[in-house]
Amino acid sequence: MSEQGTRRISAKRGKASAGLFQWLLLSPSLLFLTLFLLVPFVMLLVLSFRDVDSLLTVLPTYSFSQYIDVFTTPAYSRTIGSTLWMALVTTGICVLMAYPAAYLLVRTPSRGLRTFFYILLVSPLLTSVVIRTFAWIVLLAQNGLVNEVLINLHLINKPLSLLWNMNAVIIAYVQVMLPFAVLPLATSMGEIPPNLRRASMILGAGRIRTFFRVTLPLTIPGMLSGAVIVFSLAAGSYITPLLVGGRLQPLLPLAIYQQAVQVFNLPLAAAMSITLLLIVGIFVALAGWATKRWEGRMRDV
Repeated sequence: MSEQGTRRISAKRGKASAGLFQWLLLSPSLLFLTLFLLVPFVMLLVLSFRDVDSLLTVLPTYSFSQYIDVFTTPAYSRTIGSTLWMALVTTGICVLMAYPAAYLLVRTPSRGLRTFFYILLVSPLLTSVVIRTFAWIVLLAQNGLVNEVLINLHLINKPLSLLWNMNAVIIAYVQVMLPFAVLPLATSMGEIPPNLRRASMILGAGRIRTFFRVTLPLTIPGMLSGAVIVFSLAAGSYITPLLVGGRLQPLLPLAIYQQAVQVFNLPLAAAMSITLLLIVGIFVALAGWATKRWEGRMRDV
């Protein structure tokens, strides 16, 4: 065998060994995801097709009855619509508020001040969501700080009902989810070469036109990434709407909890869970498709 052929065989063996070593490194993570993510998901999917009797006992038969109930019962249809609307509103507000915050983080000239802003942004994530949600209860209660300030300023005559409604849920959600929208945007802005903005201004574009023609288009992927994170968390969160909105709010996470823990209709709760997962999956797929289309458009420009 020639020396060149020996080298090719050695290279192939080296690649095979490297590939086997990579799979060995991945095997603990793959095993963990299989046992604690894939297997429970398959069990949940199978459970969602099971039938129940009049006493809500799970039967060994299968049908689409649970999904028919989810999509044909008016109360559940309103719950799906309310969940989607609440998640979209929360996502829109978070993205709008995150843009100036991310711009300030990236454009601050002082490194020490920039570090302080990052600590200020990330520090709420070190606190439990339950504690932050209880803080909103203290602020929005009828005898809370917000009502007391408004009454002392003579802006209102009696306390406002700021808790136990969807507005309170959205307010608490925005505070909880905002860092997840700011961080991807700040990363996207930080990757923009400063020379692009300088070149735009040298060619005659002002700051506003430079922002809309250079900065904003290049940060669209970061906006979409933040929107995906916020939408996914808002659509599936349970404790925040329960504490500040109450258990009667028409939201899918609350309905799933009621069916699983209070009513004990496990197949219906599983069908609702799969429905919620599909809603989030569709949004993530649409955002991913939009990101790829936009990045392809930017490369063609």
